[in-house]
Amino acid sequence: MAQFEELQQIWQRQAQSAMPPHDAAALSDAFRRYGRRYNLVYLAKVIVLGCLLFFLLSLLRHRPLAAFGASLTVFSGILFLISDWRAQRTIARLNFGAPSVEFLRNAITRLEAQRRPFHTREFFIAMGGLWIGCNLIFAGFWHDMSLPLALTAVAYVSALPFAAYALGSRSRARRFEKQCRPLIDRLESVLQTMEADRL
Repeated sequence: MAQFEELQQIWQRQAQSAMPPHDAAALSDAFRRYGRRYNLVYLAKVIVLGCLLFFLLSLLRHRPLAAFGASLTVFSGILFLISDWRAQRTIARLNFGAPSVEFLRNAITRLEAQRRPFHTREFFIAMGGLWIGCNLIFAGFWHDMSLPLALTAVAYVSALPFAAYALGSRSRARRFEKQCRPLIDRLESVLQTMEADRL
């Protein structure tokens, strides 16, 4: 994170063709709106997860193992949300006061990475926590189930994290096209103009 900010400062000090002030102001406004939108989205998601945790703990209060599994599942989701929110916040805080060509390329790369944020260490930790938590919830009810019901539950619990991954990927792809793609197109347009000015 700090390394990117240092590179940003170095690139901004380079003598290159300047972005027109109205373009810089428009991009800064667009990225601020992007950041505000994501702040609200992540706040809503954390509130939903908090309510879910409260509901599950009240429902499972007499089954400690299942309650622990529910807590692990929800906190795993919160871990990923915080990690993803930090990446979005870094993008929203990009400074377009005096951007260089390399800075714009880096900003485009960062936005493109938001199409598939599911390859980070935090994501794999969250997926592991989700899978373990779901199995602990299931284990809390194991003795109350018949064998056919238990086998069905095992299959369901094993498939649940992968179904969540597939759903999350589709949702992220739609959001990317709606929210990130217009910003990338604007950055690429400015980048082409600045590169043409350098020739």
